[in-house]
Amino acid sequence: MVTIKDVAKASGYSISTVSYALNDSGNIPQSTKDKIWAVAKKMKYYPNAAARNLKNKKTYNIGFFVSGFSGPVYHKIYDGVATGLEGSEYNLLVSFSRNAKKMITERQIDAAIILCPIVDEKVITIAESLNIPTILLDRANPGGDLIFSHVVNSYEGAKIATQYLVDKGRRKIAYLSGVVGSYDDKERYQGYLDIMKNQNMDPIVYFGDFTEKSGKAIVDMLNDELPFDAIFSANDEMAIGMIKALEDKGISIPKDLNVIGFDDVDVSTYIAGGLSTIHIDHHAWGVQVAKDMLSILKGEQVDKEKKVPVALVVRNT
Repeated sequence: MVTIKDVAKASGYSISTVSYALNDSGNIPQSTKDKIWAVAKKMKYYPNAAARNLKNKKTYNIGFFVSGFSGPVYHKIYDGVATGLEGSEYNLLVSFSRNAKKMITERQIDAAIILCPIVDEKVITIAESLNIPTILLDRANPGGDLIFSHVVNSYEGAKIATQYLVDKGRRKIAYLSGVVGSYDDKERYQGYLDIMKNQNMDPIVYFGDFTEKSGKAIVDMLNDELPFDAIFSANDEMAIGMIKALEDKGISIPKDLNVIGFDDVDVSTYIAGGLSTIHIDHHAWGVQVAKDMLSILKGEQVDKEKKVPVALVVRNT
């Protein structure tokens, strides 16, 4: 049986240095760690907790990558994923999407879950080439045997929201877009546009970026006489920003105009007596993502793309 003493002798380092390197502790240069790990692997020496990982070439880590942590939906999806992984042998590592390429390339994770409006195609290509299964959230599946996606049924939700405003008797319905080019925005805009065309109404479009600040900015640049009598916002945050700015101008909601958002974030129930919106169960979504990833890692069959259901929630606006 190979011992740590044998690895120390073969690598030319002391037993303590080898121990620190293999346990990723102590002030050991990365180059030294790499050399020692290479020797240990060649000699088939598997130290304690690291044994299973090295032997099976697995980290038992799943990466959860997001573009930022300020949005109100990220933590709910994360909580759902964490809940879904409970009782499994996998750890959930959370990081910014900009770190995905590095962590995947260095094989710090066995699988990736990416929640980002726009994903670098190189990240997907690298994950596929390294056989690292990846689930993209709210992004169309670009293809690949180990690339999967969960997408909100944004198109249907947008149609429901716009039709609701039409049924309220509104005829000048504006659309407030999110990040241009993102999957969410393209699908929600198309749903809005199709209803407007069906009703022979002219589309009115303003460009935001999914933040409350951008919703407020749109109102700030408008004249006192509004060119619309209803707003469908691509998410709740922008809708909330618009409502606050509109109320500052003395505009009454829903008397003067109707507003509907998308996502059903927690704070939406407290805005203007309650923001009407399109509901998504983000926690349940996260749980399903985790379950699918565990199935994928077991080699089980999973749908390449899944639609996350939506529902209209009518409140005060």
